[in-house]
Formats: sequence, C-alpha cells, structure tokens
Amino acid sequence: MKGYSRIGDFYILEGEERLIKHILPDKYIGQNLSQIGSDYLLRFLQNELNDLLHSFVNGGFSYKGYFLFPFAADISKSNIKRINKLREIAAFLNDNGYDFSNSAKMHDNDAKKSIGFAAILSSLYRDFSSVKSKNAKHLKKPKCMEFGAKGYKKNDLEYLRPLFELKGYAGRNLRQYLAGFYLHGSFATRDYIKGWSDADTLAIVSKETIDEPKKLLELRKGMFYMRHFLCRMDPLQHHGSIVISEHDLQNYCNVYFPVEIFKYAKSFFRDEVMDVKLRGHSQEALAKLFWFVNYFRKLKIEKRHNMGSYEAKNLLHCITLFPTIYLNAKNIFVYKKFSFGIARKDLRRNWKVIDEASAIRRNWGGFGKVPFLDFASRVNPLLAYQLNSKIMGLFRKTDISIKNLVSGMFDLSEEAWLRIKQNVKTEI
Repeated sequence: MKGYSRIGDFYILEGEERLIKHILPDKYIGQNLSQIGSDYLLRFLQNELNDLLHSFVNGGFSYKGYFLFPFAADISKSNIKRINKLREIAAFLNDNGYDFSNSAKMHDNDAKKSIGFAAILSSLYRDFSSVKSKNAKHLKKPKCMEFGAKGYKKNDLEYLRPLFELKGYAGRNLRQYLAGFYLHGSFATRDYIKGWSDADTLAIVSKETIDEPKKLLELRKGMFYMRHFLCRMDPLQHHGSIVISEHDLQNYCNVYFPVEIFKYAKSFFRDEVMDVKLRGHSQEALAKLFWFVNYFRKLKIEKRHNMGSYEAKNLLHCITLFPTIYLNAKNIFVYKKFSFGIARKDLRRNWKVIDEASAIRRNWGGFGKVPFLDFASRVNPLLAYQLNSKIMGLFRKTDISIKNLVSGMFDLSEEAWLRIKQNVKTEI
C-alpha cells in the first residue's frame, strides 16, 4: 500500500517518523543512546524488564525448547538479545550517576543459559529498585475476594473444574514465589461465554523470588505447567499469565495492568491491600496502541486472510480488546466490557466490525480435543494444545470472513490512531 515505509516489523505511515521516540523506543535508543535523557532510559529499561520477566516466567523458550520441554528449557535468541541490550543501557546509566553495579558485573554469555538469564533479570531488578520514583501518585490496590464456587451456577461447576484445580495447584506450587495471583476477566466476573472465554490470570512475582535466580527458575517451571489448566478451559488459549514484579509496584506503569481493574479480580490466595506508587504512562499507552494498529496494518498490507482456528481466535481477541487499548491512550482505564460503549462514541463511523466480532464471539461454540490430550498436556501443555489446534482445525468449518474483519479493523484502528497521534507532542 502506498504511503507506508517499513522499519523492522513495523509499517510506518508518512509523517509518523516524528513519533519514533514514542512508538518504537528500541529503535530510537539504538540510534541515540548517548544523547538520551536518563528518565527516558529508566522508563524503557523498566518496561523491557517487565516484558522480559513476563516472557521468561511464561516460558520464553526457543522453538527447540518449546518442542523438547521439559527435557530442554532454554532461552529464545530474541530474549538473549534484548536482555544484553538492557545490560548496555544499565552500564551507560551506571557511568552517569545511577548505581547499576550489580548488572554491570554480568557478562553477555551469561544470558545464553536459563540460570544466567535469571541472574541478569534479578540483578537488573535489584539495581532498578534503588532508583527513586518521581512525581508518583500513591494508590492502594484493593483487597480482592478469594476465588471459590460461591456465586457461580451449580450447573457450571463441572465446566469450571480446571479453575478450581488451578487454585489448588497454585496453593501447592506457586504461592511461595508470588506476592499475589489473580483470576481476572469474564471468569472472575461470571459473564463468561462457554466455548469462547479463556482464563485470564495475573501473577505478581515477590521481591524474594526476583532476588534469587534459582527461585525464578522454579517459578518458571511451575507457571509453564500451570498452562495445562488454562488450556483445559480453552484449547485455543493464546497467552499465559500477565506477570509483573513486586518491585514494579513502587514505580508502577498503569498500562501493565490497571490498578482500577483489580476490583473486578478474584484472588487464588488470601489477598491483602498493597501500596502502589503510580508513575506516568502516556508513552507506554501510545506504544501499546500503535502495536495493535501495526498488527492490523500487517494483516491488511500483507493480505493475511488464510487463518486457522488458533489465529482467527487471536484476531477476534485483538479486535474486542482494541477499544480498551484505545481508551488507555486517552488516559481512560475501565474494565473491558465497559470500554465498548465509551469508545463507540468516538469511533461510530467504523464501529460495525466490533459488533460483528462480538456476534462471532457469542456464537463461537466449543473446540474439540484429540484423545489423550489432557494426559499429554501435563508433560508439555503448550505443545500439546498447539498440535490439538492444528489437528482439530482441519475438521472445523467456519463461515467467518477474515478478509472483511481485517479490512474493517484496519479502517477502525486507523481512525482511532489518527485521533490519538494528531494530539501527540514531540515530548511526552
């Protein structure tokens, strides 16, 4: 399509180069490290740390690791490259008035092994936690009700059995590593759709676990096996848990998981109120919105219309999540189901695609399972269910027009992006 240039995996429209600092921070830092202010670098470092912790705790393996787990549990080349980039930034900050001495002692080769990668994560978090937050807003994360059978339909308790089993598993295998573990989304608020809804969870990794690389490795193994329960709820589950560090709560970016949304969550453990220091988040919200805009650009420009059930469901999830992401970029944080009515007021002209995706979601129906799937998923849950989606997808017929959904979301996302980007100043 005319007007677009390519930067790595991203499609940039003419005139968007001025936003590179905000929408592609990795690219910006790679070109300007020695001239960038420390506040920008510290925020980037924290955001990357958060994302790498999320990836690592959910697996973060290479393709070989995903296939051979539990016999191999390595680190993806992408994550190795990213964490070594953070070490470079930490060394620069260490030379410019910040104490990142723990991280500066680590070596690039350490990241190639899981224990070394965990050690670098740990050292970076310990160093970052010594940086004092600026202009922080003090909030309280509310105490969440404990997850249990109360309030759910009796006829659904068998359907919900994997979640009750997950609670027991978490108490036995995860509790010692986490400051909190939560169920959020439709299964927490009891407005789930059988056959469609997936289980959304959030893990807050305790400071003690972050500070001990061996414990991080143990948590990683436990969280990966936990996917067995999530995939039993939805064989097409396309994500693990949202993961944040307890360290992050003292310099918290609300885009990670909005504090306001905790009041709709249920806790797998006995929960407590937590102190949160909230920092600015406008740049992160803008970058996240652009990630979604680029996702729909890629599908449209590259004509990616041939999707299996796994990819199609991921597309539908991105469509129905988009109103929330758009509102976050406007500094509006609401529970997902409330985002539709608010965002519709701005995006009425192209809103039809959201209604179409919502209708497909309501009528999705269940997804079949191959024999012995539950047994196989106890060994390697992600591989087992990925293979299941490929096999069962061969027999599933669908009348969904991927092309129409992609076209509709391209128009809607570009309209939303135009509304946001035209108000972005060079400095945020």
